[in-house]
Amino acid sequence: MEVVFLLLTIVAILATTIFGFLQVVIPFIKGEVRFSKRFPYVEAVEKALPAAKRPHRRKKKKKRRPLIPIFAVAVVVIIIVLIKALVLQTTPAQPKPIAVITFKNRTGESSFDYLCEAIPNLLITNLEQSRYLSVMTWERMHDLLKAMGKDDVKSVDEDLGFELCYMEGIQVIILGSFTKAGDMFVTDVKVLDVTTKKILKTTSSKGEGVASILKIQVDELSRDISKSVSIYERTIGPTKLRVTDVTTTSVEAYNYFLRGRDDFEKYYYDDARRFLEKAVELDSTFASAYLYLAKAYHGLGNVKAGNEAYEKAKVFSAKATEKERLYIEAATEKNSEEKFRILKELTKKYSKEKRALSDLGDYYYGRKLYSEALQEYNRALELDPNYGSVINSLAYLYADMGNFEKAIEYFQRYASVSPGDANPFDSMGDLYVIMGDLDAAIAKYKEALEVKPDFGSDWKIAYIYALKEDYTEAMKWVDQFILKAPSPGRKAEAYLWKDYYNYWLGSLDQCLENLDRVQELAEEAGSEWWNAFSDLLIGYAYYDQGKLELSRQNYKNSFALFVKIYPSLKSYLTAAYNFHFGMLNLKEGQIDSAKSKLAQMKVLLPEIGPSLKDRIGYDCDVLHAEVLLVEDSVETAIAACENITPLEIPSMLSEEILVYNLPFAAMAVLAKAYQQKGQLDKAIAEYERLITFDPSSKERRLIPPRFHYTLAKLCEEKGVKTKAIEQYSKFLEIWKDADKDLPELIDAKKHLARLKAAS
Repeated sequence: MEVVFLLLTIVAILATTIFGFLQVVIPFIKGEVRFSKRFPYVEAVEKALPAAKRPHRRKKKKKRRPLIPIFAVAVVVIIIVLIKALVLQTTPAQPKPIAVITFKNRTGESSFDYLCEAIPNLLITNLEQSRYLSVMTWERMHDLLKAMGKDDVKSVDEDLGFELCYMEGIQVIILGSFTKAGDMFVTDVKVLDVTTKKILKTTSSKGEGVASILKIQVDELSRDISKSVSIYERTIGPTKLRVTDVTTTSVEAYNYFLRGRDDFEKYYYDDARRFLEKAVELDSTFASAYLYLAKAYHGLGNVKAGNEAYEKAKVFSAKATEKERLYIEAATEKNSEEKFRILKELTKKYSKEKRALSDLGDYYYGRKLYSEALQEYNRALELDPNYGSVINSLAYLYADMGNFEKAIEYFQRYASVSPGDANPFDSMGDLYVIMGDLDAAIAKYKEALEVKPDFGSDWKIAYIYALKEDYTEAMKWVDQFILKAPSPGRKAEAYLWKDYYNYWLGSLDQCLENLDRVQELAEEAGSEWWNAFSDLLIGYAYYDQGKLELSRQNYKNSFALFVKIYPSLKSYLTAAYNFHFGMLNLKEGQIDSAKSKLAQMKVLLPEIGPSLKDRIGYDCDVLHAEVLLVEDSVETAIAACENITPLEIPSMLSEEILVYNLPFAAMAVLAKAYQQKGQLDKAIAEYERLITFDPSSKERRLIPPRFHYTLAKLCEEKGVKTKAIEQYSKFLEIWKDADKDLPELIDAKKHLARLKAAS
């Protein structure tokens, strides 16, 4: 296009010159063109002459010049085209594609090896600001290396660089090196045409100390490179390229940022945090470093620190490239529709940004738009067939779709492209939990911990042992989680799991006492979520003890905190708390209030997103059945209960699993209905189903120990003494450390002793 515009310019100038010469200058010389305006003194002289001597003007026949309008129109058209193309056009149709490869360290000092990647990355970031250049990102270059089977290559040399350019259709390649003389750093750059391998430009820049690379050299080199590559940069006002305006003022900070981002993408949140904290210590205005630091903090459960880092990323986002600004806006936007708009803009403007496509896929996945998510994930994989994070997401997606064979295939692929990482093993463990193979899940989680002991899979192993009703082993793994937790947020999570099991095992006093520790850690981490859940758990404990007013107050505290944390989920949270308050109303004998809560839940149901609608639908069905039982409409209650769809496991995330298992009494509503109707055989069968792990089911909720006690009572009533003894014994074994004054514990001991004495 540049050549075409240049030729048009030459043609326009030549045409204008020839036209003017042929149509104006020559006719004027021949006397064929005269001034239409005659000066007064000339007319006066002519009148003073005798008539015979006055000049005689013959009327000449007017010559027709048909080419004049044609040339005039042609010149005008050419000028308009040129103005439109060269002045009004802000960007060329096809920006020039270029690549910057690894620079060579010629200082002789290995301590400067990090600059081999840092300088090219900084040049790429700077050159990306030009509207006339299309720069291959560092990530894209490594994606191509992985596609070539050369992902272990640490440095891209000239030959490999040309090969990558041929693969990607890159026209220009940038080679470089840096050296050092005393405190003076010198960076040399060569700009080459990929097709001919001819040098288009050689340039260099120097400055005192490493800091000069950012302060002076990257900008000088970027300007020289852009001008040598694009005619637009030379003729239509070159792009202002100043790398410190869009990244950082510290090369060292940039290096820490790159290392922190890499660790974050391996889910090594604490390692990422350490590097990223160093990056922002060195440059307190580094927007992109704050973005990833915020994500790392949230991964560690340090919500307050994470939110503060997000705010700083937003504040300093003006000091970032347009692409990074969009990433920051998408990450910090709370409005779902606006977030979607930003992600769509990001993927449209930067169609080769695999992270953006992955984020858009995650957006769809979270809303159960599986086909749309699949499309975006596959677009990301087209750019990088070995993109571990997306392969991981695809595996989970196929698992949610029920295609376990495909899920296993993708998890195995994830492990093969991410050797030495812990997350592939952890993810595979999640899949085995969903599939019901608990032993295989434990083995995979242990493999993850062998790779990285503080990865956090301990609580998942504990949960599986709890599913097996081996609470001694479960508590052992929770204690390990507490010891290895790398942050206050993760420690709060770990202690909450311990208190959760204390509650489950009847140690209510211990649970209530230890929750103070959870709240202290949650406050230190600024994580109101753990406080909100601890209030909810206290509410359940008081509910079980019959202390209903205390239960109601803690439910209210929990609700207020959850709404504060997730204002966009207010409809869901309001419906969930109507369920809890409705259950309280029933226990207090306030049937009309409970019915009112149920009606409000049904009104809110259409406003709730697809990922949470199933849970509220389930709660609606349970509360409806409980109301019918209190009203003694047992037949209707049984019919309603038989149509309740069991809750599938949401995901292996602490915050979802903790909520998933509560309230446990909701699981037994059908058994209660059979018992109330006097159908003891059916009630016994239903309780036996509830205490038996079914790998073919999609339900993975813990077995409430109290169900063993209730089943024992039913069996005793039915006269099945052997089974009654077995269930009382099982209950008392699990509740061996329960509070001694609990009515169920006292009653179980009494009945077991009587049955044993009678047998």
